[in-house]
Amino acid sequence: MYAMDGKTPRGTRKKDEDGSEYLLSVYDVEQAKVMSQVAVGRKENEITKAPEALKKVEISRKIITADAMHTQKALSAQIINQGGDYVFPVKENQLRLYQNIQQLFAPEYPKPGFGKIQMDFLTTQKVNKGHGRLETRILTTSEMLNPYSTWPGLAQVYRLERQFQWWRSGRCYRTSNEVEFGITSLSRTNASPARLLMIRRAHWGIETGLHGRRDVTFKEDAIRMTVGNTGKVMASINNLVIALTRQAKFQNTAQARRWFAAHISEAFSLLTSPFSRLW
Repeated sequence: MYAMDGKTPRGTRKKDEDGSEYLLSVYDVEQAKVMSQVAVGRKENEITKAPEALKKVEISRKIITADAMHTQKALSAQIINQGGDYVFPVKENQLRLYQNIQQLFAPEYPKPGFGKIQMDFLTTQKVNKGHGRLETRILTTSEMLNPYSTWPGLAQVYRLERQFQWWRSGRCYRTSNEVEFGITSLSRTNASPARLLMIRRAHWGIETGLHGRRDVTFKEDAIRMTVGNTGKVMASINNLVIALTRQAKFQNTAQARRWFAAHISEAFSLLTSPFSRLW
């Protein structure tokens, strides 16, 4: 599974009205590798650069996830044409699609004497507990929009509800609830509600596995190398180090850095090993 997301590397910032440059990455969540990375200029946005980033990667039989910005017909068609699949959230930037999905999953209130419309909903639920928080995720899918939609490759739509409870001393002191709608080219044969729920949650691996490590472990936001393309270069080096330490079976990048700092010969061996042996 590949996740797409953008990040502003330190060193590309300029104090002018044009804003900041971004690096848009295509990230292999399972192997913790950046497969492709393109710069997004100050007068561009990620939407225009996403097709370029995906063209550089073999995505056949891969699942592409991204945030709602990339829920675009052209990008969805490109993914299908390259042999891949997509799982995208839908927000108001695709207003008609958003309203159609929202209406599909809205509760029914039939008039007396009239029955409910027969629906094809499939639902799964997952509960996780940790760090004083109880999280319940409920995902429901439907194929009923397929015949009416012109969206490229659409196979299912979904409604994902997240319910949060914060507990302290045996008492729930705070709750919250959020709902996400989305689309996928994966059919029910290839993706049950449980699998879609897993895929959607795995998308955040690009935040915890890549961006979080670059910000916290490598302190990328504190870097003072701000001349020319040095910020982009350091981001690329950090991407490589994260991938290498993961391939060396380290789950904790900070621990890996300490270990290789004390074992220089092993560090050189890791750097000089052919990629075919590592990957």
